[in-house]
Amino acid sequence: MTSPHRGLRRATTERAILECVAAESGPLTRAELARRTAISPPAVSEAVRRLEAGRVLVAVGPRSGVPGAVATLYDLAPGVGVVAAVEIHRTAVRAAVGDLLGRMLETTDHDPPRDGHDVLARLHEALAEVRARWEARGRPLRAVAVSIANPVDPATGRVVELHESAFPAGVLGADDVRGVDPAMVVLDNDVNFAALAERDHGAATGAPSFAYLHVGERDSVGLGLVVDGVLVRGARGLAGEIGYLPLGGGSERFRFGEAMAAQGLGAGEDAPDEAGLATAGRMLGEAAVAVCAIVDPGMLVLGGPVGLRPGLLRHVAATVVELAPREVPVVAGALGGTAPLRGALAEARRRAWEGLVSARG
Repeated sequence: MTSPHRGLRRATTERAILECVAAESGPLTRAELARRTAISPPAVSEAVRRLEAGRVLVAVGPRSGVPGAVATLYDLAPGVGVVAAVEIHRTAVRAAVGDLLGRMLETTDHDPPRDGHDVLARLHEALAEVRARWEARGRPLRAVAVSIANPVDPATGRVVELHESAFPAGVLGADDVRGVDPAMVVLDNDVNFAALAERDHGAATGAPSFAYLHVGERDSVGLGLVVDGVLVRGARGLAGEIGYLPLGGGSERFRFGEAMAAQGLGAGEDAPDEAGLATAGRMLGEAAVAVCAIVDPGMLVLGGPVGLRPGLLRHVAATVVELAPREVPVVAGALGGTAPLRGALAEARRRAWEGLVSARG
């Protein structure tokens, strides 16, 4: 009689092999898979045969440069597909495509939306171009992440429309992305994606708790907050919307984002006025100190096209040293302007792996 647990054992072995290939980000032999998973070589060999038959794994050649018998290397099959990320801003729409092992395959630029009503059209155009190009190569689009300069409600997965938001009429959700299973769509704020990228591959690698302070064009000021390795989104996705912090009092009250925009730093080539740079750095440092007093992050990461302007970091750091209740390192983001897109692509890859692994039982 067939054991009722046999199917479970097979699925568990296949999942372990796929997770091992993902962690290695490259081809492995059956013997290497057996050592890394602590599963018996016969069970691994049988699972690899099933995964080959299912066109999930493919033999890519012999292991070279090592003594002993020739061993075959196995990698993900091209037919497993690719993932895409699309970053939407006022001035540009950028798409990136990567494989499931973390390799960047291409980036392309597209026309920006004219207004909030044009956001979905620009998104669909970029995705249609990506899908057509890669499906023609036999590599279907498995998952998509969309990075947008608006907060996203974690309960509904839809963009939150706020006063003076980047795209006031650009409300969209995962189910608005055509041609992709909504379960395979990740939609989030660009600052959140940037914070995740800095956590995984940038300046905050190894820091369990940190605050990512993003300063973009105009009044685009945001905060990505990671506590104990988890991104904090808030009840409605508004955690970190520090541009709305009120300053002043009475009829003189204004917002932090407006105050930053008034400094006129921009991200262009012109060198900013030193006095304006110092004022902006002081304001950012005071906002960072407020975050330190409430959350106690282990690190502050300054990023964004304006946040990374030369000279701004030292003013922010000096203010934090002066006012914070304890010493907190202030560092520049390591990924520059690529952080949101890289973070989005990584999240699309995670979603694709979840679907691929769960499909094996």
